[in-house]
Order: sequence, then structure tokens, then C-alpha cells
Amino acid sequence: MIWRRAEVIVKTSIIVLTYNQLALTKQCLESIWKHTNNDCIEVIVIDNGSHDGTRDYLKQITSIKAIFNKTNEGFAKACNQGLEVASGDNILFLNNDTVVTNQWLEPMIKLLYQDDKIGMVGPVSNYVSGPQQVPVNYTNVEEIEDFSRLYCLQQRGRSKAVLRLVGFCLLVKKKVLDEVGGFDERFVGGSFEDDDLSLRVLQAGYQLKIALDSFVHHHGHATFTGNPDLSISQLYEENRQRFIDKWKVDVTTFFDSQPQLTALVPAEADSILHIGCGTGAAGTELLNRQSCLLYGIEKDELLQTIASPYYEQVISADVETCDLPYPESFFDVILIGDLLNCSKNPRHTIETLAVYLKPSGSLICSIPNTAYADTFFSLLCGASTYTHFITPRNVNTLFPEYLYDIKSITSHSSDTESNIQLFLQELQFLAGQFGLSLDHLSKHAHIDYMFVHAIKKKQNKTEVAM
Repeated sequence: MIWRRAEVIVKTSIIVLTYNQLALTKQCLESIWKHTNNDCIEVIVIDNGSHDGTRDYLKQITSIKAIFNKTNEGFAKACNQGLEVASGDNILFLNNDTVVTNQWLEPMIKLLYQDDKIGMVGPVSNYVSGPQQVPVNYTNVEEIEDFSRLYCLQQRGRSKAVLRLVGFCLLVKKKVLDEVGGFDERFVGGSFEDDDLSLRVLQAGYQLKIALDSFVHHHGHATFTGNPDLSISQLYEENRQRFIDKWKVDVTTFFDSQPQLTALVPAEADSILHIGCGTGAAGTELLNRQSCLLYGIEKDELLQTIASPYYEQVISADVETCDLPYPESFFDVILIGDLLNCSKNPRHTIETLAVYLKPSGSLICSIPNTAYADTFFSLLCGASTYTHFITPRNVNTLFPEYLYDIKSITSHSSDTESNIQLFLQELQFLAGQFGLSLDHLSKHAHIDYMFVHAIKKKQNKTEVAM
């Protein structure tokens, strides 16, 4: 199949990096030529100073563009070298320890051009971090093709919205890379350059998608395992710090999808307001699950720009005043990511937000438990930022009975430091010596967050008049 856009052949430049591992490189390139229409691709190989015969092998292949570096220039710089000589409408960065399968490229290109908002896509694989990894049942390379054919047939036409794509196989519109730039070369060696590129593509207003019907086998970390001069753990830590220095936040902060919160959202909800939406990780999970319109409120400008591709609108607003630019009774659901961080007067906020909820609409809140051992100890030390003491014993009082019925209260538990646990046990014992009871502290000390699902009541005329 030759992919066409408005009757013009879409050409893809496939950029492959090599550093030794000749057998894997041969396997990778041969799989490309076997499973890809050569009329719509060009293959560009950048060798980072191999000394195992890889360079001689590449020089014999006249159908590829090859660049030979004298030394190992690292993943980001070498990929950018390939980008400079690429002539395709799309750029596909591909690790040399991969094996592509039948019909691997077409679904990704089809998804990439499904919507102008989509800027970058990736496949699923057997060995990759995050949601791109899928369980496989094959045990050797010969069985890959049979697995891929059946799996991709079952997933035909399906995709998933994400905030991060892994660089082992990454398809990007060339015009997007022209806009945001290639890989940031401060991330030497390998790791975090794909996280960084993902965020920059999102900042530019484009969405990232996984083509669930495209499968690429990945041996995983072959460059590191086959080259003892490289330390993956050292490179990871160094590049992680570089990421933090650049973005001023740890990467894990960006991708928390708050599954216990979003699990409470009714499947039939069409319009959802997410207060404290962050990067939109929770929103993308909702979009993958159901058809809905998302609106976000987020104070941090960086997080706003990352979330915006998936939301109808993301604004910075003061939820304390609740003077929000939405019609009354507009939302089926209002999500609050961390109530005590969003509001200094949580009961008042919960009360006044009701005007934007439809009758029988859901208000779903994540609320920190102030009696959680670590938080309680911080309070005693004067280090906590919380101004309200909300625990499982009194969390229901935040929701006025005349406005809401509480459908459920669930919680999340987390381990605490053993010395803090011991301190609270001693404190409970000491209180008992004075005839005081602090039993609720030990009972609730392991709960770090509570999740409240409240339903807005259908008010009668008498209640409205009051």
C-alpha cells in the first residue's frame, strides 16, 4: 500500500542509528525492506563509530543514505544529523534493535493524518515503558509475525491519546519538527530526549497518539548491553537531572493520570470541567475511555500549554470566587484534582461550584487526609501548607446537605516512614495516660487521599427560594 494525501504520495524518512550490534542492524533493515513499500520511504543510517564491521556492511548498501561519525555522538545529535538530510514529509526515528512487521507503517501514517491536531505517533511493542507496551505470547523472532498479524487485526483502527511517546519508534510530521526543532542534544547518550520532544510537541498544540494496530518488536537496550563502555543507569540519572533543570519539575509529575479519581466519572458524562488539570494526563485517559468535551482550569502556564491539545479550553481562574466563564448547569461532571491546594475555603468552593453543575451532575474531589501520618507530622512541625484539618471522620461536612448527596467516599493508602509510625503510636499511648483518645489517628494514618463522589440534588422551588 502507498499512502496518499490528496493524491500526493507521502514520503517517510526512516532514520536508524547504529553503534556496533551488526546482527541486530541487519535484522532491522531487512525487516524494513521486507515489510515496507520502498517507493514511499528513504532509509538514513547514522553510524556512531562502530568497530564490529557495521560500517563496511552499510557502505555496501547503495539504496540508503549513510553518515559515518568517527566517535559516538549519542542518540540526540545523531538523530538530528539524519533529520538534516531527510527529504520526507514524515520523519520516523527507529532504533536498530527493532524488528518491524507486516503493515507496520501504514496504520501509523493513517493515524498521523487523521487530524491536523495530531503531530506525533508511535506503535505498540513488547518492550517499552508506559502504555505502548502490550503483552505478547511469542518466544522467538520467528513467531513475531504471526502474533503481530492477529493482534493488529483485533486492534484495527484503534488509537490512544497520550502525553508521552517513546523514541524507539517515533513517527513525526516534518512540519512539526520544523516548528519545534529536533532532539535536544543536552540529553547525551540516550533517555529523556523523547520525553522532552513529546512535551515540546504538546506545547506547540499537537496531540500524541499510539497506533494500537501497529506492532514493532523491540529487543531493548541492545546498544547498552552490547557495549560495556556505556552505563544506562548513569546516563539515566544524568539525563533525568538535565530534564529537571530544563523543565523545573520531575518527569513523573507530568504523567499522573489520577486513576482513582477518573474511575468515578460516569461513562455517560459529556461535558467535564477539571479543576487543577495539570498536564491533562487524567483528561487524556477520559478521552481514551469515552466521548466527552473537556474543560480545564490550571494556574501553571507550562502545564496549561501541555494540556491544551486535548481540552476544549484551559484557563487560569480563581475558583475561590467561582466567577467562571461557563453557563449555569453546563457540566455533567466537575473534577477537582486536589481540593485543599485549589481552595483555601473548600466548603465555600464546593457550595458555589454547584451552579455550574447540571441537576444530578457529579462533583468528584480528591482530598488530602490531614491525619495521614506524614502530613500530620508536618503539621506538628509547622511545615504543612494545609489550613484545614480534613480527615475521613469529617470529610462529608464539606458537602452541604441541601446541595449534594454523597454517593461514595473511597480512599488511597500509602506507606509511611517507620519512625513517624512509631512516634504516632507513642503519642496515642501518651494521650491514653491522660484519658484522651487518639485512636482515630492510627486508624486513618495510612490514608493519604480521599475520593468523594457527590451528586447535585434536583432542587425544588422552595429550596431555590431559600
